Amino acid sequence: MASTALATALALSACATTQGPGADAGQNGPAAAAQPASKPSTQDVEKIREAAITSTKTEDYISAAAYWGNLYERQQDDPDTAVNYSKALRQIGSIDQAGTVMQRAKDLHGDSAEVQAEYGKVLAASGRADQAVPVLNRAAALAPKDWTILSAAGVALDQTGRYAEAQEKYKAALTLDPGNPSVLTNLGLSYALQGDLDHAEQTLRQAVADPRATASARQNLAVVLGLKGNFEEASRIARADLPAEVAENNIAYLREMLTQPALWKQMEKLDKPATAATATADQVSEMPPATTTSLH
Repeated sequence: MASTALATALALSACATTQGPGADAGQNGPAAAAQPASKPSTQDVEKIREAAITSTKTEDYISAAAYWGNLYERQQDDPDTAVNYSKALRQIGSIDQAGTVMQRAKDLHGDSAEVQAEYGKVLAASGRADQAVPVLNRAAALAPKDWTILSAAGVALDQTGRYAEAQEKYKAALTLDPGNPSVLTNLGLSYALQGDLDHAEQTLRQAVADPRATASARQNLAVVLGLKGNFEEASRIARADLPAEVAENNIAYLREMLTQPALWKQMEKLDKPATAATATADQVSEMPPATTTSLH
């Protein structure tokens, strides 16, 4: 029953997006500055590329999408530009546009591990997990040392309900980058989807203990603790990143969910493999806690 509830919660949960410093820049911000100029010099192009790289590093994905998009308009056949543009688009929720960019890149550069990997991640983010799995497997064969590909393949497998296979992918990713909190978070959620809340809690605690852990890791742990009935600690962890009122509303929602048999029955009807996907940035939910996986 806990597995059923969590699978539905993950399928319906909203992915809280954090916009970078360029989010409210308006027409005078970096995004506007990145508009293409006529007949740009090589120096101009390099300046735009530097700005794109800087925006990506600082997680200002709105500006990054504008800068990479500017470059993409100038050099659509360049695989590196296409991949980086798609990554930025995914981060701001423009999944369809990312798919268009990567479909063209895949047709032109099908033997590129980076292109195959990003194309697979876009497929997973758009809910086409069945298509994403073989693409990501091909990418992993081309770049066997890239942990992000293995982790993304795990996300796609979780979306199709193949939890044991997904967990093997995450564990393989952890052999390449031991202790990576992003991979541990994905692994923890996979355990939770499978109904193993004890292993989910243990794994998510390990992720949260890492200084590199994001707010998503903590919120995911809070949801699992709530599902186990540990509302006091779940509330404390949730308040670390959310306004107190929002955190308490989330915990109250979990309390209510766990005490309503009728709601459990409703969730059981909704629990199908196709709906056991974790949320992406363009999904809307009635479930307050933001339980998410990472595709990188």
